[in-house]
Amino acid sequence: MEKQNFTESNFSSSSLEIDLKAIRQNCHYCIEATGVPVMAVVKANAYGYGAVEVAHAAEESGIDSFAVARVQEGLILLENGIKKDILVFNAFTRDEIDIAVKNRFILSFNHTEMLSKFEHSSRKFHIPARIHLKVDTGMGRFGVFPEEIPAMAEKAAATGCVRIEGIYSHYSNIDDDPNSPFNEIQKERFEKAIELLRSVNIFPARIHCSNSAAAFNKPSTRYNMVRIGSALLGVNPFYYEPFPAFLHRALQWKTHLVSVRKFPAGYGISYGQHFHLPEDSWVGVIPVGYGDGFRRVSNNTVLIRGKTIPVIGSVCTDASMVLLPEFFPIGEEVVLLGRQGSESIEIEDLAERWRTTRADVTCGITNRVGRIYL
Repeated sequence: MEKQNFTESNFSSSSLEIDLKAIRQNCHYCIEATGVPVMAVVKANAYGYGAVEVAHAAEESGIDSFAVARVQEGLILLENGIKKDILVFNAFTRDEIDIAVKNRFILSFNHTEMLSKFEHSSRKFHIPARIHLKVDTGMGRFGVFPEEIPAMAEKAAATGCVRIEGIYSHYSNIDDDPNSPFNEIQKERFEKAIELLRSVNIFPARIHCSNSAAAFNKPSTRYNMVRIGSALLGVNPFYYEPFPAFLHRALQWKTHLVSVRKFPAGYGISYGQHFHLPEDSWVGVIPVGYGDGFRRVSNNTVLIRGKTIPVIGSVCTDASMVLLPEFFPIGEEVVLLGRQGSESIEIEDLAERWRTTRADVTCGITNRVGRIYL
């Protein structure tokens, strides 16, 4: 009997449709609009879009380099043919650093104690440890303080094998408020760090502090590289402005009705019986629940035939119920995220509804949701 080869999407109860053409268009725009090399941030599986597919589209579009959060994420890109430089934000153990140095990844220098590990791995493999120095300008997460830089940089240079190729930082408020006074404080601290690094005769080739929001609304923060994630994926990077006309949305989440039944008035729906039908009604079931990343909140909606349809009762692990205005057949398309007819449910809508960030919306869509690349 011939062995059949099934992919995950063959049996997925719902799917994300990811428009790679839109992602390429966003890449081209970001490169042209910023006028500096763009580092594409594809951590967390490109925020759920698929790191390998997004990285290939970005690489074809002229993106300069990539950033990931974990060494494992970098290895996935490398093993799938990505040839551009890869910066790893978080690598702390000796084993992680060994793998990163061996594969010529760029490592983030997040605190002074990491220097001995960089030197050890470099000498072990006879490969220079490539470093971007992370400066904590006020995020309070990772990085060295500006005043620590001269002594630390001199120690790195003295090893002869730890090579500081870049310096960077990260804004804490700029997504929400481009005019926050703290943005300027962070910028001043970062520029002080650059000056201190240069004072010990280290001139980094790459200087970057801008994410998507900063890159477009604060040109003075671009330096000679920007890090862009959300904008490449067609997600609005601004929490204070409508969706920008220069970006193309690239994601839709679709499923279908798997059950349609009529219930009498007063019938309770789902766990806890928190919702009872006000009248005789058609109720549909979609095979999507919180196990797929569809959050368990009380005000979800979906789209069917271009109409906004309420989700009723508690969202289950694998299913949700919807209140239909009329009979729809089993198999009818249901849109959870994206456009149908003249109506749409966008990532921003779900982020507000679910009381979370836009990145969390897409990162939370689990792997059992199939990915279809257009």
